[in-house]
Amino acid sequence: MKNVKVILISVALCATIFANARIEALGGDAGFWPGDRANVELYPGALNDGNWVEFGGVQGTPSGSINYGDDVKWGFNFDAAGNDDWMNMSWAKDGMGLSVAMLSSSTAGVDVSGFDVAWGQTMSFGELGVSYSTKDDGGVNDAMTDLTVNWRNACDAWLFDMAKASLSMTDDGAGKTGTLLTYDLFTHIKPVDGVTALLAMGFAYSTEDDNGAENTEMWLPDALLAVEASMTDWATVRAFVGQTHVFSNDLDGVDGDTGNVYTDAGFGVGFGWTTANGSSVSLDMEVNNSLFTDPIGTMTGFNSANMNNGEVTISYEF
Repeated sequence: MKNVKVILISVALCATIFANARIEALGGDAGFWPGDRANVELYPGALNDGNWVEFGGVQGTPSGSINYGDDVKWGFNFDAAGNDDWMNMSWAKDGMGLSVAMLSSSTAGVDVSGFDVAWGQTMSFGELGVSYSTKDDGGVNDAMTDLTVNWRNACDAWLFDMAKASLSMTDDGAGKTGTLLTYDLFTHIKPVDGVTALLAMGFAYSTEDDNGAENTEMWLPDALLAVEASMTDWATVRAFVGQTHVFSNDLDGVDGDTGNVYTDAGFGVGFGWTTANGSSVSLDMEVNNSLFTDPIGTMTGFNSANMNNGEVTISYEF
């Protein structure tokens, strides 16, 4: 049976920002990498931090994002996945950020409507991000909802100097509800110039009610190790390995599997250049594992079934 954490995460409704290849190659959680543009999805206050034009999914389903302005930032987002967006835009000022996505579409007699709103700001107690989504497809999954709260701040705990937490509550509109609570400690280690290593350890607790069948799980530890290293001033390599140890597992009153039941790994490369006006251009790629298991087939395209599994992001920061 799939673990509850994966099920809860898969209930994402209408993300305002597309996947970022750099973050995917470093474990998939932007919260561990303050300063990356992908943080605006978790902490919308980060919309104040820069101006950019970014394109993702160039190898499959395209998406795009622009964020610009001086004292006031305006942003617009485009995502071909689902093609349900009627409007998807953002606004930021004085450390506060707000994003709003409206859904409206009709395909083959199926009407889709809903919205996704997210707000965030840096407070005295840390960075805060709150999002609420609802989607109605007129079918079995009627009025799906998701409420998520994210927090991050500096800390001083053993080896770690940063902490973050997240609380998410979901309802798929068909009798399945879930709650996911996570807390992570993390730090960045720089053993030599040009190399940054992330070490993160935390726990997660989830509960799911699927039409009366109750499942609960606890992960301790939920660990991640990631490394980003500069080969030259224009090329970077990235890699990660993550491991989830299921500490307790109750599947509707029956003991489920425990132990290190989930391990993941990934790789990526990035290329960056400075333009004549001082801006920057970057190309980031998540490298599919098939490059190492079948390098010839991957490079020649004969294993096309696996070619679209890696994310590609092109960015221009100004």
